[in-house]
Amino acid sequence: MNFWPFAAALCLCGFAAPAAEPAPTVAPGWDWLLPEGIQPAPYSGFVTWGKGRFSDMITVAGVMATWKQMCPAPDTYDWTPVLQAIEKNKAAGMRSGIHLKGVESGAVPDWIVRQYNVPVIPVQPLSATQPWHISIVPPWHPDVMREYRKFLDAFAKTGIARREDVVYGYIHGISPSRGEELFLRKQDVADWEAKAGLTPQGFADCIKARTDAMLAGFQGVEWKLAWMTDGGPVVNVNEAYKKATADLCDYAISHGTGWRGGGVDFMHNLFESSVLGASIDKDGYCVIDETLPLLAERRFRGDENEEYGKGWEWRFGPYEGHEYRHRISTLRTLQLRQNFQMVSGETLTLNPDLNRYAMLTQGRLWDDSPDAWAYLRECVIKPNTTVKNLERWLIQRDVDGSRSVACERVDRYKLGRDPDDHHFDMDARRTDRKNGQDGLAFQLDSKFWTQPQAAILKVTFTDRDPARWHVAYTDARSGGAKGEAKTASVENTGDGQRKTATFEIANLAAARQFPGQMDFRLVSEGPGDLTVTMVRVIKKNWKEPEHKPR
Repeated sequence: MNFWPFAAALCLCGFAAPAAEPAPTVAPGWDWLLPEGIQPAPYSGFVTWGKGRFSDMITVAGVMATWKQMCPAPDTYDWTPVLQAIEKNKAAGMRSGIHLKGVESGAVPDWIVRQYNVPVIPVQPLSATQPWHISIVPPWHPDVMREYRKFLDAFAKTGIARREDVVYGYIHGISPSRGEELFLRKQDVADWEAKAGLTPQGFADCIKARTDAMLAGFQGVEWKLAWMTDGGPVVNVNEAYKKATADLCDYAISHGTGWRGGGVDFMHNLFESSVLGASIDKDGYCVIDETLPLLAERRFRGDENEEYGKGWEWRFGPYEGHEYRHRISTLRTLQLRQNFQMVSGETLTLNPDLNRYAMLTQGRLWDDSPDAWAYLRECVIKPNTTVKNLERWLIQRDVDGSRSVACERVDRYKLGRDPDDHHFDMDARRTDRKNGQDGLAFQLDSKFWTQPQAAILKVTFTDRDPARWHVAYTDARSGGAKGEAKTASVENTGDGQRKTATFEIANLAAARQFPGQMDFRLVSEGPGDLTVTMVRVIKKNWKEPEHKPR
């Protein structure tokens, strides 16, 4: 995985004219290579919930511990199955995540249902074509709440949560999906109010009690806990439920928990997420607030990037379209600075190089990342809301001389939030030479690029037009005007193929010298335009920092 083709001594002092940069190289397809010796961030991982470790990239396995298993009789607890599962994972080279499940009927002790005469309620399916059907035991039932709290109090005394090889714990709630996530639909509320006495305050009290119990069980390591909704009300079916559940997410996060979602493989969810610090600015770019404790403290930030393959065509359409969705969804996990992903065998089959890249770069922040990138695209996430690009410490902006055109249309299966007439994305941006715009302009985040240094630039482009193009940048050693320099040119042929050009730049200053305070430009010399999908800036002399235990 070593992409360094040569070793060169760099003189970073004075203003003598620098030696010519090596000629760029061009290779077919994508290039996800990283510096040799890079290892996954310590608090990160690909997660499986299955019975086996189907890839060496899997480093965490979920331990599904049901209330029924652990509590076979009143006030009787046996944690042996959990401990055995943790040790089994450890022997297989994996850490563990804890799921204390107790809502779906198969996870609730039979004696609870019998002793307290609790109803067991079938759940209306999410879709007529979904392959599973479940029932729940209402967790808001007062006797169920009391007994489940006793169960969690007993768990707290075990110290399991504080084990170094236990990296997360889900705060399970209730949902119509798999029973123990955290969302309700109108039909669920209506059905459960009629059959099991559900009320807005009763639901809120139940979830808050579970949160308190999990916080007690993970005392001192609250950052391992995974809250499972976005900011704002947990249940939006009417004003009463909105009011009762409005502060539940803030309550959990403010008490030190992490977060887990389940929708990143829908591609375009979470561009607007208060809990993750994601918002869309006035120009249509998704920006991330990296000052939030959830991010800056490197708490658990996870998702489920796993719904691929023939078994998920009922939700996402023909399998042939899954590879594109996987690419965007995987990069979205990195854009959102997530550190754990539940993946399936199909996830890891679709694009092995990208998956390994994600495994090695997730969980990193600006101070320990080897690269920054911008993926140039455009999508419509709801009527009148267009989002431009996916960006991670490298931004592309339209400024004078570098105003881009969205291009490379990808038609795809309809996502739930798509406007009725918009089931496609633009998967690149191009220059617009006929209107005097010959470049694409980029700026590096100053937290990431703190000083002039050697860089590797990888530009993934589609060779649409015959054209020569180069990188214009600032070299702090140069005696030229404002230190501006440029690389040797790439010669496009117009063969329509996806390619990646690699440039080695001995001293990239990122000095904000280009229009709009940009740091460098990709410049088309003509006659045609340059069509680019992704740009990565890699610290050539990057070394893995010494990580302290979380």
